[in-house]
Amino acid sequence: MTHDPAALIITVNFRHNKCTLKFLESASRLDGFNRCNLIVVDNNSGDGSVDQIRQAVAGFHNLELLVSSQNRGYFGGAKWALGEYLLHHPLPDWVIVCNNDVVWNERTFLTRLLSKNQQIEPIIAPAIISGLTGLDANPMIRTRPGWMRIVRYRILLSSYFLARLTQWLAPLIRQVRAALIPTPPAPAGHGRAIYAPHGAVFVLGRRFFEAGGFIDDGSFLFGEELRVAEMCRNFGLPIVYAPDLKVWHEENQTLGRSLTRETYLHQKNGFEYALKCYKASRPKSGSASSQGIPLGTTSEHRCGYISIGDSPK
Repeated sequence: MTHDPAALIITVNFRHNKCTLKFLESASRLDGFNRCNLIVVDNNSGDGSVDQIRQAVAGFHNLELLVSSQNRGYFGGAKWALGEYLLHHPLPDWVIVCNNDVVWNERTFLTRLLSKNQQIEPIIAPAIISGLTGLDANPMIRTRPGWMRIVRYRILLSSYFLARLTQWLAPLIRQVRAALIPTPPAPAGHGRAIYAPHGAVFVLGRRFFEAGGFIDDGSFLFGEELRVAEMCRNFGLPIVYAPDLKVWHEENQTLGRSLTRETYLHQKNGFEYALKCYKASRPKSGSASSQGIPLGTTSEHRCGYISIGDSPK
């Protein structure tokens, strides 16, 4: 792999090698692709995915396949990959953690990203064009949810059948909302600060990790948006919606449109863990950035940018 790349892309595969192969093919056509490294984590697929992906990455010096002996989940796989990578490479300027059902149709994505100023845009939410609706999934959450919204989340996850109905209706609701409440344009030449990015693509600058940020794998799936948002809130780092960076998301390729009971339980558990981070968050002035949590934070303090035992501000 390239020893000192400007960016590292990490994606996770579990029994959907066709998505991953399409992901890799589109990534290889990005302008400036030779300035990044790309890691695919196979989460113990056991379906022949490894052989096909290994064959696809063999022709590239900057692609690597890591095969996990267990299914670590989304952020679990990404955290493991980053840890393995940092044993042999320095931290790059940008770390992109993303779903494998993303397609890089905008060839200038990397070159545009590498021109960004991390002092202004340390964490970026790119435009994520949905294959279901044709709409941009970002900004995922524009402002920090109040307790009324948290209660609504709880209600929607209180029943498997209600959660399943909500998932089916979600694309239609997004289309109606976009028609009635269009997203205001970002200021010319700049992005706009938001609360949370969509979880299909996280673009994390070096500044995020230097402030103490880490990939929080406290739950198997779901809730990653809230966890990243609360961590950034605690460190005083803005998450910036940057619509000049675009990717396409063929969503529900990996988990499917029909919500299974297993996936529902992952959703519920992911939300409950993220809610602990939300409750614990208490932004500190002055010393938060300088007293950051190292990448090797222990599992007991995954949500410990502030101890879970602290009360909310």
